[in-house]
Amino acid sequence: MTREFQLGPYWLGQRENSPAFYRCWREGRRTRRASLGTTDFEIAKERLTDFFVDNRKPKDEKPGDVPLADVLRRYYVEHASKLRTAHTVKVGINQWLDHWSDAPVSDLSDITRQEAFHQYLRDRGMKESSVLRVIGMGKAAINRALKRGQLREAPYILTVSAGAQEPMGRPMELEEVKALYSKANPHLRIFIAWMLGTAARPEAILDLHSRQVDRRHKLVALCPPERPQNKKYRPTVKLIPYLVDCDFEGFLVVDKSRHVRSIKNSWKAARIAAGLDARVTPYSLRHTAARWMRSQKVSEWDVSTQLGHKRPGTTETYTAFDPGYLKGAAKALDKLVRATCAPLPVRRKYVAIRNKKEIQRD
Repeated sequence: MTREFQLGPYWLGQRENSPAFYRCWREGRRTRRASLGTTDFEIAKERLTDFFVDNRKPKDEKPGDVPLADVLRRYYVEHASKLRTAHTVKVGINQWLDHWSDAPVSDLSDITRQEAFHQYLRDRGMKESSVLRVIGMGKAAINRALKRGQLREAPYILTVSAGAQEPMGRPMELEEVKALYSKANPHLRIFIAWMLGTAARPEAILDLHSRQVDRRHKLVALCPPERPQNKKYRPTVKLIPYLVDCDFEGFLVVDKSRHVRSIKNSWKAARIAAGLDARVTPYSLRHTAARWMRSQKVSEWDVSTQLGHKRPGTTETYTAFDPGYLKGAAKALDKLVRATCAPLPVRRKYVAIRNKKEIQRD
């Protein structure tokens, strides 16, 4: 049996004249094996690593005793797999695994080897910003292991300079927004209207649930109650008049009774149909709203608050209930949405039975 990839006492192996991969280990003088149910080497690596991570409970270990693959996979399984960006993180983690293989965490102390890893990523056609992003994934995994007492200490992670970053999507002219809206399907139209009406980040609108909308006080809490605020602060903003009649139960953006978690495909189809360039992204709506507010002479304080760039202090906790709160921003955004998003799709609410459960359909 030939050894291919090893983590701790376990390695990948194959029997002669068989393409199937096995998880192999030693018990005394005997070699034991268990089928991984695949003939694909990359899948076998993932399954062996998942088994290894799930069956190890590291605590205060020396970097030289901990496989880097263990730290990376544990980070993905326990944390990153639950994020909206899980697929992107998985790709980045696999790039770490492909280069470092079964190296221990302590090998990262060799800066020359880290620089070789950076060059390895560049050789794969990555820009410096992408290289920096992949490095950040590994750094986050190691810091997480350190904070949870799994590692006794962590080596320094060398980063790169990505230089000035281009905005995530360019601002749009009103005619461009109208063209995009006219080519969008119903759930994307809802997304576009609420993006412009709140100037939120795309993720906030895709996460938006009816429980976050206070119709009595005409407020929208862009941050779900179960989500802790982080550096991408999600503020509470005014519910503009044009969106008041857009009543809904459950998640805002749904298609065929299912919560839409990604608008990537529908956005691309509408953008191409509207004849817009690839720099028009969902973030373009946020930039458009920000530029529009300034053109309508909304104060810098209101624009900053609307975008979540300004966090409220302790004395400002209830500022959102002030009748004058974001009044200028709400008036400007209402004007923007009315000028670009007509007609607004109507959410038709009724109950259907599927798999013996009541569900809301559009």
